[in-house]
Amino acid sequence: MQRREVVRFLGAALALPFLPRSAEAAIEAGEQLHLRLGGGEVPFRTLNGAQQVLVTDIAGMIIPETDTPGATSVKVPQFIDLILSEWASDDEKAVFLAGLADIDARASALASNSVQPQSQARALRFVDLALAQKTELLTALDAARTDTAGAGLAFGRLKALTVYGYFTSKPVQEEILKTRMFFAGYQGDVPFTPAG
Repeated sequence: MQRREVVRFLGAALALPFLPRSAEAAIEAGEQLHLRLGGGEVPFRTLNGAQQVLVTDIAGMIIPETDTPGATSVKVPQFIDLILSEWASDDEKAVFLAGLADIDARASALASNSVQPQSQARALRFVDLALAQKTELLTALDAARTDTAGAGLAFGRLKALTVYGYFTSKPVQEEILKTRMFFAGYQGDVPFTPAG
């Protein structure tokens, strides 16, 4: 698979306002972020603990672990936090984080509409829902991902960033796409036979 074919997988991500406009530049930037993440634990700086769990859960549903790596195993949640921390403006971050809160609010409303035990005193969050309820909510949010605010916008960006982070990761490029997009350095040990 060639680099330009990977661009097809990145479609919606390239429309995000805080990513490079050029597909080549966006791929290169994603690879560089993954190199930083691969060097050890990069602490979350934008997402708080509850938001980290939410983003991890949704990213894992968008690209689940199967016989190939899932989004969480290639550090997509950390990748998203790094992009938010270093590339998104304060306004873009605020809109995204408000949208994550709206996802939890919609999850709570969905849970209250279904039969819940009387002992359920606290509002449920997305991560507390049953898989069928999560799927129902994400399906509705996917249809609303062109919204200009709220849960639909946050899900649209989260989906685009998940795909972007996934397909620019080294394991996915090498194991799934069967391409080597990361530059591994000069290999100067090619056998040489002098002419003569």
